[in-house]
Amino acid sequence: MMPRLLAHLIPSTLLLGLCIPTLGLAEPAHRPFSEEIGPFVQKHCVRCHGPETQDGDFRVDTLSEDVGAAGSAKRWREVIEKINNGEMPPEDEPDRPTAEQGAVVVEWLAARIDEGRSARLAKREPVSFHRLSRVEYANTVEDLLGVRYGVADPGGLNEDAEYHGFERIGSVLSLSASHVEKYYAAAEAILDEAYPDKPIETTIVRKTALDLRGGPSSEKRKQLEEQGLADKVRVDMWPGHQLRGGRPGPGSAMVKNGGYFKVRMQVSGMKPPGGRAPHLTFYAEKIDRLLFEQDILAPEEEPTIVQFTCHLPPGATSFAVTNDVPGPSNLPRSGRSGAVPFFSLKQGRIPWQIKLTDEEGIPLYPFLIVDWIEWEGPIVTEEVQANRAKYMPTEDGNLDQVRQSITRFCEDAFRRPVSAVETQRYVAIAAQELESGAKLQDAVKTAMLAVMCSKDFLFLVEGNSEKPTDNLNDFEIANRLSYMLWSTMPNDELMSLAHDGKLRDKATLKQQLERMLADPRAAKFSVEFPRQWLQMHNLGVFPPDQKLYPEYDPHLERSMRGETTAFFQEVLDRNLSLREFLDSDWTMVNPRLAMHYEMDGIESDDFQRVKLAKEDHRGGLLTQAAILSLTSDGTRHRPVHRGVWVMESIFGKSPPPPPANVEPIEPNPVDSPKATIRMKLEAHKHDPNCAACHRKIDPLGLAFDNFNAIGQWRDEEIVQSGTGANPKVDSSGVLPDGREFAGPKEFRQLLLANVDDFNNTFIKKLATYSLRRTMTIDDRDDLAAIAAQSRAQQYQVRDLVETFVLSDLFQKR
Repeated sequence: MMPRLLAHLIPSTLLLGLCIPTLGLAEPAHRPFSEEIGPFVQKHCVRCHGPETQDGDFRVDTLSEDVGAAGSAKRWREVIEKINNGEMPPEDEPDRPTAEQGAVVVEWLAARIDEGRSARLAKREPVSFHRLSRVEYANTVEDLLGVRYGVADPGGLNEDAEYHGFERIGSVLSLSASHVEKYYAAAEAILDEAYPDKPIETTIVRKTALDLRGGPSSEKRKQLEEQGLADKVRVDMWPGHQLRGGRPGPGSAMVKNGGYFKVRMQVSGMKPPGGRAPHLTFYAEKIDRLLFEQDILAPEEEPTIVQFTCHLPPGATSFAVTNDVPGPSNLPRSGRSGAVPFFSLKQGRIPWQIKLTDEEGIPLYPFLIVDWIEWEGPIVTEEVQANRAKYMPTEDGNLDQVRQSITRFCEDAFRRPVSAVETQRYVAIAAQELESGAKLQDAVKTAMLAVMCSKDFLFLVEGNSEKPTDNLNDFEIANRLSYMLWSTMPNDELMSLAHDGKLRDKATLKQQLERMLADPRAAKFSVEFPRQWLQMHNLGVFPPDQKLYPEYDPHLERSMRGETTAFFQEVLDRNLSLREFLDSDWTMVNPRLAMHYEMDGIESDDFQRVKLAKEDHRGGLLTQAAILSLTSDGTRHRPVHRGVWVMESIFGKSPPPPPANVEPIEPNPVDSPKATIRMKLEAHKHDPNCAACHRKIDPLGLAFDNFNAIGQWRDEEIVQSGTGANPKVDSSGVLPDGREFAGPKEFRQLLLANVDDFNNTFIKKLATYSLRRTMTIDDRDDLAAIAAQSRAQQYQVRDLVETFVLSDLFQKR
């Protein structure tokens, strides 16, 4: 079946490469080349690189004034590098420009090159193609066929390319032969799970504590059963203790075909006073995926049952259930239970063994007790079964039924109406398979595979080559809105309105926006948009050095990420102001993050809003541990990277590229006085080639020097080597416009004074995310209109999202 399908797929896979660019970020009005660059070039460059002399075979006077154009950008980039490196103009130039004058030229050229790249990428052809990201592909497949494909699992889909953090930009998400192979394999696996050869039965399997312990022998088990103790045995899990392999999981026959499974566990968790709660993690090792995690707080005599649903691919896998907290392990002889199974903390221990509680029965360590684990599955709901059935004909030899089923599948998969001509090629595939002797289900699956490998499924297609227009049709609006808010295909209500031609009506569109924001699926917007806007993909890229930051663990990293998501969700749900992102008197924490922030009173293992005190030194996005960590390198904070992040994420500016061969900041010499990174950065300010840019970047990052590489507050910088005491932190600074600040709080107040600049940036980032392209100069008027309305509405975020969705910009290609 599959070799024959390749011939059918060739036209579709060729079309997959038609990804039309759509990118760009608008810059404010600037002086023209003739005023800003022309005089500099004539005065300092033409004598050696002009009509009479061309040193290095380089001529600058004939370079295009359209600096960002494809033919000239590379040559102007060389000019930037020469000025940055101090090579040009040469030192013997009689009237050599100052470093400041050179920096002005470099910044102007770099901005024009960036504009040119954006304009080239954002060129709007009659039809635009925007490939689904991995996240969107997984969500779309789940809504279409009820299968949760592990796009990030080993052997899943390729990672998405990103542009300034965004993973949805059509021109960046290119397509290669490797992508096509991955999509082909993914579609096969998805369809095999959705339409198995034999009916799948749902079963329930329970692993008792005796099973989970990996014993005891059959003789000992029989003895425990005779004593009436077998059902009283429990698994005692010390900090770091793991149950691994097949013990926590079902048998291989149960997961042979993959699918959804419910997992239930009866557990107890004891937390020592002032310490961490035991933290249960459930990990699938073969697919490298964390299935579940939760702090467990329940007395051993009143255990709780936790439940979660997970999706597993076909084939056996091993699992690891862990009490994932630091503390003494049970590995020493003094920690193990020995030959006698564990029954209760109250049972007491042999005198030479480590005690679990004090004399009053209060736990000494975060201790987890597991009574049993139960698996149920594979689970297919009636709704999913009914949805799958409408795509699969039931009557052999009835080609009309085949045609109807495939047409329904094409319409849902392509997210728009389809013509008979479009569906005929897929019907022909099924018909050819039937003629070759294939079973009805296999023949239709082959046609469905072709549909899932076509450009119309893998791409969001906007525009019409026969009737070019800049405006979206109703189905394109439905797709844009759904993938913006839910990162998945439109649901039936949205598609019904599109069929009726009602989505261009502002009142209807507003009603749909409100409905969709109230839907649980809108949580995906609060995850995906801030993750991409704030470049959260960099969190964890440089894992902190465990010797320097032993308290950093995967649970803390996930909690950091969760704070930012929960914070954005809270601002959106409550329609708070954009100002909250810059500074706030509250944040969202769970117990793990509260401990990191040295906050008390947080017990429930979920994110909750907490009031910030002055001594917490936090507020807004910029002091969140995730943001401070993603701009660090695992061993130390990086003020320059923090400054660049603020420029890009808050002000929407990209600094010029640094000069080549810049010397890195070296570790402190052991025989020199200890020095802060700030002190070492001062050396760059003495280099005129670096000073102009660093004056703009450094203050934005130095404002947060009171926070270390994992976002903890400190008053002195811990310097690992050198002589003398650790130096005090200096987080003061002066902005390029002359305004001064004494630390992060005052800096955030200065940002609030520039909330209009942030308003403009936020709108551009939202538009970039939603329109799947960056903004060009052609979008300036539309963006300004949205910004003005946002200002009139006091920058309230939910209102801003509504203004954007109802704008003309949202309905344009």
